[in-house]
Amino acid sequence: MKKPTSITRRTLIQKAGTLTAIGLATSYSSRADEAPAAVKRPGPNSRIHLGIIGCGGMGRANLGACARQPDVVVTAACDVWASRREAVARQFKDTCKTYGDFRAMLQQPDLDAVIVASPPHWHALHAIAVCEAGKDLYLQKPMTLHLAESLAVRNAVKKSGCICQIGTQIHATENYRRIVEFIRSGNLGPIGVVRTFNVMNQYPKGVGGSTATEPAPGLDWEMWVGPAPWRPFHPILVTDAYYHCSWMDYSGGWTPGMAPHIIDLPVWALGLGYPLQTSSVGGRLILKDDGDAYDHHEVLWQYPNVTMTWMSSLTNSYGFDLHGEPEPKRRLGIYFHGANGTMYAN
Repeated sequence: MKKPTSITRRTLIQKAGTLTAIGLATSYSSRADEAPAAVKRPGPNSRIHLGIIGCGGMGRANLGACARQPDVVVTAACDVWASRREAVARQFKDTCKTYGDFRAMLQQPDLDAVIVASPPHWHALHAIAVCEAGKDLYLQKPMTLHLAESLAVRNAVKKSGCICQIGTQIHATENYRRIVEFIRSGNLGPIGVVRTFNVMNQYPKGVGGSTATEPAPGLDWEMWVGPAPWRPFHPILVTDAYYHCSWMDYSGGWTPGMAPHIIDLPVWALGLGYPLQTSSVGGRLILKDDGDAYDHHEVLWQYPNVTMTWMSSLTNSYGFDLHGEPEPKRRLGIYFHGANGTMYAN
């Protein structure tokens, strides 16, 4: 197997900077005369050879769910943190190879599909690389951090002919499907406003602080930062996906972190499509920790016949109706305000 070409951080950032231009300029509609590349599929009696990029908690949960299926075998695990990828290898010791570089993993011949569960700032580049390697993929939410990146991923999927599913697990639950059916039945009457929210209480210290700047043993910190703006190592930032949301450059904050799950329901049930106008306000107003993402965020979307709002608060864990036990835990939900009544879904 060929070794991956060495690449400097400067070159990586330059390549990432051209990604949005490539994604916008090379729209699939302009390539209608080009057939998607043939994707190698497993034979009717073979097992799906599965790999993973990003062996943290969410990635391993996704991998475990897939591995329980009788037609799946885990053959590759990639993470820039040696201990995390080796943990996966021990779990699937008879079949799984490990990698510190995703480019090397994607050259592995016995690989049919890949779970991308890396930190959000890597999602676009990882997903596009998987498509270019001709592998199907399961891409954890948020799909990307920027619209241009999402368009580039969409174009890569269409051009390659690969199958891509975005990891909004709640979408597949029976509860969400029943709500969609009820909304579409018309029983609520015309719906003019939808209010969505995600709240939790990190007050007063947020995620805390640390003075450590030396990368943890076995962690390739330069590769972890990758295409994002450079910063010194911070142990809280790399703990898991929950803590990513406190730093803007690596997550976009809690709106990309949770809104894909929650606003997914009204977008799906009402077929909202693209909004006519979007506005947002908020900031880091109260918490005092090492993070820099907003602790309060309000978003307003205007559609032709519906207004939808989003509320995110990290300093108060009660929803609109003060529902729930009086303890600081995460609460989320959606209110559909119809002419005949209001429906609340969590």
